[in-house]
Amino acid sequence: MAWLFERTIELAAWVAFILAGICLVDSVYVFYQFIRVWMNGETAPVLAFRAGQAAGGFVLFSLVMGLLACIDRYVFDQPQAKAR
Repeated sequence: MAWLFERTIELAAWVAFILAGICLVDSVYVFYQFIRVWMNGETAPVLAFRAGQAAGGFVLFSLVMGLLACIDRYVFDQPQAKAR
């Protein structure tokens, strides 16, 4: 059962990594669109808000990935104490 739980934690960390990458790409793309609109003299606060949301998603998924990596490291990958 511990093996299954460890694999589930690792899978969740990979999913968080992939979602963080998607949010990062989305944030950069939407911010680029915002800059293009802004350079034309128009305003697009919706684009700035959406870029901020995607950047927040990137931070959130990065923190989740770090938390899951810590759980995996300190719960499953620690060497077992030897009995005397």
